[in-house]
Amino acid sequence: MKLSVVICTRNRAHAIVHCLESIDVAARRAALTDAEIVITDNGSSDGTPEVVRNWAAGASIAVRLDHESRTGITIAKNRGLRAARGELLVLTDDDCRLQSDYFVQLLRLHTADPTPALRGGRVELGDATDLPLTIKTDMAPRRWHIDDRSAYYENLGNCFLGCNLFMTRAVYERLGPFDERFGVGAIPSGEDTDYIFRAYIAGLRLEYVPEIVVYHHHGRKRPEAARRLWQNYMIGSGALYAKYILACPSLCRQLRWDLKDFAREIITRKNLFLPEYDFSYADKMRCYAAGARHFLASSPPRAPVG
Repeated sequence: MKLSVVICTRNRAHAIVHCLESIDVAARRAALTDAEIVITDNGSSDGTPEVVRNWAAGASIAVRLDHESRTGITIAKNRGLRAARGELLVLTDDDCRLQSDYFVQLLRLHTADPTPALRGGRVELGDATDLPLTIKTDMAPRRWHIDDRSAYYENLGNCFLGCNLFMTRAVYERLGPFDERFGVGAIPSGEDTDYIFRAYIAGLRLEYVPEIVVYHHHGRKRPEAARRLWQNYMIGSGALYAKYILACPSLCRQLRWDLKDFAREIITRKNLFLPEYDFSYADKMRCYAAGARHFLASSPPRAPVG
């Protein structure tokens, strides 16, 4: 099996077909004959499994639907990765749509540069009426590596997003499963950033590839939804800092930079972070503390089941 696309889903009967159709179009454009879509349903109650099965009956690419009874996106993601057979592993979200040349670009990259690396691609806004969140639209390619002390100079959590992530099986086997203490259903975010941090510490190259594109239809249109999303992101960041502050302090330098901005915020008495979403550096600090407490109280990851 050349390539596996891994998707986790829960109650997305209204949206997942658009994602699957985009994968099918991209697979046909690349003339993929040895590929699969691996879908893990995480307890849907809206008929999502039936929708997937009906769509799969007419698809040009193999579809494997599995079920995970334990709630949590990272638990479901790990189940999908364990089931995947591909040499190339692609992770995307059920509210994303692949650009039609996605696999053409991915296979070209893999052929040209087989260096073990954790890579991510560009994420564009799928619906212009959605807020500009959970996207990464930089057009310049980037690389990071521990030998370059990359984490000392910038926040590696911003390298790329988990809804457009890809790696070879060798990289996955080296890093192992995602940490199930992170992600929706547990600590509400951070599982993808944790994987980036682990790859960095392991000496793997991190690479942002803007030619490989997905469109994210996240559906958040109001400032209240943006604020909740940022709260979850910062809770996850606080948990990550608790995990890595001793193991690799340079990965936590964002906390130091934020503390400086928090001090400026106190002096100026202004929201210097995201006033449009009523989310300040003070809110960041509170979320960091909550995330650190959550992580320190969490149990170590469980052994894989199923």
